[in-house]
Amino acid sequence: MRDDSTTFDATEATRQRLPTVANIIDDFAFAQANEFIDAGQSEREATSIVANMLIRAAWKVAAIGVLSQGGEPDKEKFRATVEAQLSAITFTPKAAKEGGEA
Repeated sequence: MRDDSTTFDATEATRQRLPTVANIIDDFAFAQANEFIDAGQSEREATSIVANMLIRAAWKVAAIGVLSQGGEPDKEKFRATVEAQLSAITFTPKAAKEGGEA
C-alpha cells in the first residue's frame, strides 16, 4: 500500500495468492463462528465475536505495517478502508430472492 493512498501495489506473486488467502480467512472465520455456536452462543453472537476479533487483528496488522516504516497508524484511513469494504459487499434478503414473503 502506498503511504499516500488506500491503493495497494501488489506484486504478481501476491495477486496470485490473494484469492486463496481470502478463502482461507473466510473458511477460518466461519469455522470459528461454528465452534462458538457449538459452545452455546447464538449465531448472531458467535459471528459478531469473530467479526470483532478479525477487525482487531486487521487494525493490528495495518498499524504494525505503518509503524515498521516509521509512520503513525491513521485510524481515520483504516476506518475509511473498512467503510469502503462495507459498501462493496451487499446482501439480498432471503424473501427477495424467493419472490417475497407469503
